[in-house]
Amino acid sequence: MLNRLPILIAVLLLSACRAEFDVSRGELGPFRIAAVGVEDQGGDCPVATAAIWSGEGAFHTDPVRLIWRLDGEDLGEGWGVSVCGGGLLQLIAIAADGQERKAQVNVRLRTGGIQVQREALVLPDLQLEARRELQGESVRSSVPQGSALRVHLEGVSEADAVSWMSPPNQGHLLGLTTGSADILLEAWDLDEDGALVGREPASGMTSHLALVRDGQGGNSFLWVDGVFGGIDADYVRHQGRLIYAPGLEDSAYLSAWVEADASGWRLVNVTGAAEGGVNLADCALGAATFSLDWIANGRCPLATLKGAQILLELW
Repeated sequence: MLNRLPILIAVLLLSACRAEFDVSRGELGPFRIAAVGVEDQGGDCPVATAAIWSGEGAFHTDPVRLIWRLDGEDLGEGWGVSVCGGGLLQLIAIAADGQERKAQVNVRLRTGGIQVQREALVLPDLQLEARRELQGESVRSSVPQGSALRVHLEGVSEADAVSWMSPPNQGHLLGLTTGSADILLEAWDLDEDGALVGREPASGMTSHLALVRDGQGGNSFLWVDGVFGGIDADYVRHQGRLIYAPGLEDSAYLSAWVEADASGWRLVNVTGAAEGGVNLADCALGAATFSLDWIANGRCPLATLKGAQILLELW
């Protein structure tokens, strides 16, 4: 299994809070650094990594330039830079159009990973206490149209804090507990005072970025997908992501090609595969398998990724 245990620092996001729901929601907007840190890639030293939001969607058309420093000393550039010591890890991220952002975090590797569990349930009342009284039914990936998706992040402790960041038009995400949230894919009709007066369910897939912070620099992040109105067995699980692959739910690996389209990208020619299959994306930097999070986070821009064959591990 791909070992991804990053430590990160969140960029503070403006969020609106409605007392009606006792929650706040952070919406991803312009180009920014969402997280930065190190991860274990099996070498002698951890490797610097980041989650960069492009400002155009959960993909990057062109490469982002990353400049890394440790305690003010230059480490190198790009996505394969080793960090062989403690101290303050600093990042300068430069977009193709010249926009520049900075972030920093003390180097610390979080122990243990985050796993995603999903449940389906109906939420007639969106008040926090009313939602906490309800239990959902476990699902693999999809919930019926009109139902809510309850996401549990296993591996989150009471000492952690979780921030959810959402691209535009991804429905509504309502916090539940430290490691859980309810997601609804529906249009809301609000009155002039901002009170909810109507709900219209929709179908499709949503994606949200979860950032887990332990307050000591040992943090983790991942993208979490949900499907509304789809067939549960038609989707396979790849870390927090979901992939449409009918008939392949028992596969351990998938082979696919990345194709650019009007919405950014899609996977084509998806088939079952074996361990040690072909993984030809240059941005994989020699890794045996590919992570779809690399597309959203900027490691694999579409300018260089499209047309590449990749190998995806499922779990």
